[in-house]
Amino acid sequence: MARIIIKPPGDLFDGFVQALNLLKQDGLKPVAGTKLVSRYGVIVVDDGQVRIAIDSLRARNIQATLD
Repeated sequence: MARIIIKPPGDLFDGFVQALNLLKQDGLKPVAGTKLVSRYGVIVVDDGQVRIAIDSLRARNIQATLD
């Protein structure tokens, strides 16, 4: 499993929900460990999906990095 750290622009909660919805639309499924903390969101995906997930989020202007 790989952890992706996201820092969406604007409201953190809304950006986190938007990021999750975008990944679901792309056919990716976040798994256990996905959570929102005080300054960023953590999205956990299978190792094989991590590059697709990061590229998808960045294409939609959401800052995403591999933890």
